[in-house]
Amino acid sequence: MAPPQTVPCQYKTGKTLGSAVVKECVHITTGEYYACKVLNKKFLMGREHMVRNEINVLKRVSAGHKNIVQLHDFFETTHNLYLVFDLCTGGELFDRICARGSYFEKDAANIVRTVTSAVKYLHDQGIVHRDLKPENILFKSKAEDADLMLADFGLSKVLDEDNFSILTTTCGTPGYMAPEIFKKAGHGKPVDIWAIGVITYFLLCGYTPFDRDSQYEEMQAICNGDYKFEPAEYWSGVSDTARDFVRKCLTIDPTNRPTAQHLLEHKWLKAGEESFVKDPTSPVGSAVDLLPNVKAAFDAKKTFRKAVLGMMAVHRFQDQHHAPGDGQSAQQKEQLAKEVEEYKKEAEKEDVQEVMSQPLAA
Repeated sequence: MAPPQTVPCQYKTGKTLGSAVVKECVHITTGEYYACKVLNKKFLMGREHMVRNEINVLKRVSAGHKNIVQLHDFFETTHNLYLVFDLCTGGELFDRICARGSYFEKDAANIVRTVTSAVKYLHDQGIVHRDLKPENILFKSKAEDADLMLADFGLSKVLDEDNFSILTTTCGTPGYMAPEIFKKAGHGKPVDIWAIGVITYFLLCGYTPFDRDSQYEEMQAICNGDYKFEPAEYWSGVSDTARDFVRKCLTIDPTNRPTAQHLLEHKWLKAGEESFVKDPTSPVGSAVDLLPNVKAAFDAKKTFRKAVLGMMAVHRFQDQHHAPGDGQSAQQKEQLAKEVEEYKKEAEKEDVQEVMSQPLAA
C-alpha cells in the first residue's frame, strides 16, 4: 500500500474542546474557525473502519440540513487522521437548559421537533444515527437563538436498503438503546425513534425512563418497556399529549414504532397545536415551569454518579495495586493517593453510561 500523500497543512490547532481528541482549529488562509477531531492511528488498530464510516456518513449528509454538523475537510498524516467540522461553541443541550431562567413544555417540544427533523433527513438519506443522546446535541453558538446541531456520527450506518432488521452489532449508549439492539434481533431506523422517546422523557423531567441501580437492571427494564411517569410531582406539569408522544416512541416492537415523519405529524410537535398544563399559581394561566424539577433531578443524578464513579475508580485501583498500608512510608502513601485521584479523573472522563464494550459499526 502506498504511504499517505503529504500535503501542506491548512490549519493551526488551538485549545482542546471537551475531550483530548477534539481541538479548536483555524484555517490559515481564510481565518475561519472549526473543530478538528484528531485521531491517532496507533489507537485505532482494528477500529479504523469506524472512522472511515463516520467520514462516509458525513460526506453523504454534510450541508444537507442546517441542524446537522458539517464535515468541511478530512485528511491524514503518517500518524493521525483529521476530521474538520463546524465549530459548535454554544455548549451541550442540557447545560444550556439548566442555565436558563425558565423552561416550559413548549421549549422541550421545540428541541424535539428540531432533532426529529434532522433524524428524518438522515433516514431519508438511508442513514441511521444509532447514538442519539443529549450529549450529541450541541448549540452552534452562545447566542440565544443559536441553532441546535446533531453531532457524532461515529456509530452511524448507511443502510443499503430500507430494511429495519439488517444491523446486528450492539452499539450505542445503554440508557438510550432500543430493545432490539440488546436482543440482537436486527435493527435499523426505529432505534433512532426509541432514542428520541428517551431524550423527550429526559427533557421533561431530568432523568431517563429506564434508569436503574445497575446496567443489567437497566437493560432488563428497556427490553420489557418497564417505565412510568413517576414520581408524580415531576410529571404533574407535563401534558397528556407529551406523554402520548413518549409512549409512541417507546413502543417495544420496532415495526409498530412511528417513523420520524409520523412523529413530526404528532399533535405535540405540530405548529399551532401547543399543549401544556396550566400553572395553578399563575394568575394568567401560563404553563408550568419545568426547570426547577428538571434541574433538581439532573443535578441529583450527576452528584450520585460522581460518587459512584469515585468508588469504582478506587475499587479498580485496589484490584490492580496494593492499598496503602501501615508498612508504607508517608511518601509512598502520598504517591498512591495521587494515583487514586488520577484513576477517579479517568473514570469521570470515561462515563460509565457510555458504550458497554468497544462498539464496532456493523
